[in-house]
Amino acid sequence: NNGEEDYYYKRIRENVKFVLVGCKESFRNCFCVSMNSNKTDDYAIGMNIRDNEVYLDIKDEELNVFDGEATDFEVDYVKENLISIEIPQITDAKEVAQSDIWDEYNARCIACGRCNFVCPTCSCFTMQDIYYKENENVGERRRVWASCQVDGYTDMAGGHSFRQKNSEKMRFKTMHKIHDFNKRFGYHMCVGCGRCDDACPQYISFSSCIEKVNDLVSSKEEA
Repeated sequence: NNGEEDYYYKRIRENVKFVLVGCKESFRNCFCVSMNSNKTDDYAIGMNIRDNEVYLDIKDEELNVFDGEATDFEVDYVKENLISIEIPQITDAKEVAQSDIWDEYNARCIACGRCNFVCPTCSCFTMQDIYYKENENVGERRRVWASCQVDGYTDMAGGHSFRQKNSEKMRFKTMHKIHDFNKRFGYHMCVGCGRCDDACPQYISFSSCIEKVNDLVSSKEEA
């Protein structure tokens, strides 16, 4: 997101309506409360499923097509996670970026990109030109998923490539999720869903990574 309107995204987004399913208890890797993303009123329909009954909070009248009895209820939301973290207040991003706390990911991370693939806020893409065998003069240009964690993402013309080490890739993702994006737009990109932890074949915990950054920043402030 560069702060500019994306025509292709907007065209799809205008035809999408979101149904929120209430969540009463935290999953094992969630830290949504810490990220202030555990509750929202921005939905077309809010839903609670309890026993054999479904409770609906319908805000979009176009979807008000269900028969039922009127009742007062609150859509369930998580009030406490099993994991609680403190988001670091980074004042010197260069110092954090140059720290050796990232070095362990050279051995642990295998740059598979699964964390990006399951992330609800990762939106990076690249362009791919498709040529048709029937007519070489006709084809299409497609947006295809891309990941800052995989090899080749930062390749440039002339053979140069940024962030070749896995530690550098992990640093870039982490800083973008909890610092860079917030600095530009006023809120954190990470929502604390923990899906990246669930998907990682190396059992890398993103919440632990954030805690390491916070420990680093806190130690610098106390020094």
